[in-house]
Amino acid sequence: MTLPLSLPPFMNPFVGPGTYLIFGIVLLPVYLMLAAWVLGRPSDAKRVALGVGYLVGLTTTLWGSLFVATMVIDVVFF
Repeated sequence: MTLPLSLPPFMNPFVGPGTYLIFGIVLLPVYLMLAAWVLGRPSDAKRVALGVGYLVGLTTTLWGSLFVATMVIDVVFF
């Protein structure tokens, strides 16, 4: 069995497979929520607040956990 020495033509050499995984699959619910938010019409302010809160909470959790992971890596390895 031989391994390919070059990337397929549809792959960008500067972007790893994890980037496609995160932005394509993991964030799919966020994309759907944003599309529904723009295209749909919420019936009341409670639903608007729930959607905005979900978006802000998810974004804060993602960025916060990445920051904590970066600080742990910094302390452990450097």
